[in-house]
Amino acid sequence: MTAIEQNLWQSCEGNKQVSPLSGTLYRLVESQEQIATRQLVDTLEEQALLEDMLELVKPPYPPKSEHLHYLLKTPFRYPPLKWGSRFGRTFEPSIFYGGCSVNVTLAESAYYRFVFWHSMDGAPKKKTIRTEHTLFSVGYHCHKGIRLQSPPFDQYLDLIAHPTNYSYAQLLGTAMRNEGVEIFEYPSARASDHATCVGLFTAEHFSQNSPLDREQWFCDIGAEEVIFKAVEGSDIVRFELSQFLQQGIFPMPA
Repeated sequence: MTAIEQNLWQSCEGNKQVSPLSGTLYRLVESQEQIATRQLVDTLEEQALLEDMLELVKPPYPPKSEHLHYLLKTPFRYPPLKWGSRFGRTFEPSIFYGGCSVNVTLAESAYYRFVFWHSMDGAPKKKTIRTEHTLFSVGYHCHKGIRLQSPPFDQYLDLIAHPTNYSYAQLLGTAMRNEGVEIFEYPSARASDHATCVGLFTAEHFSQNSPLDREQWFCDIGAEEVIFKAVEGSDIVRFELSQFLQQGIFPMPA
């Protein structure tokens, strides 16, 4: 890794690229939590009690998020995954990620559906697993934003959106945090056209307190294919495993 690669922020004079940022993001989340608790109890009263008990053992929500809908504040309450995230290291607070279009949101989600499938111990009992999801949208805005999909950062697309190596993007994420950046847009590593995604460092920059829209979706996942379908629609959105392969190998998060 060269000195330039180590510090993309300084190489691109990141502090000079900070500007107001606003838009609408989309996020797809699994709808299984309430379904799972309902299967364990006999009545709605028991379900409410069980969910209250579970809430007590979960990590606290971040400060200044009390007014937000749970779909907006929940991603900030949990620690990062064992590999961190695209722009967050394992010891840093979690980032709220979303897509700037439905298509890129589904592409990113399809990748992680394949991660789930190929991380299972042993062969799945079924050739296809169906899950239920909520797709929602919400506005975002801030005074200190960064567009990593635009010049001068776009010259480092291969590093920022590297399919297996997160280290370049994570160093950039730390630099943005230290500079006080509030929201950043970035090119997707999973969509074939590198469409734009967005990340929020804190829960303070949503334009609304609740999602603008919510839509229920089905997802069917198998070893070679992920299919999405809106519950109230007829269109099918299909992703093949081959779309994500790198030199014939599926790139797990790293």
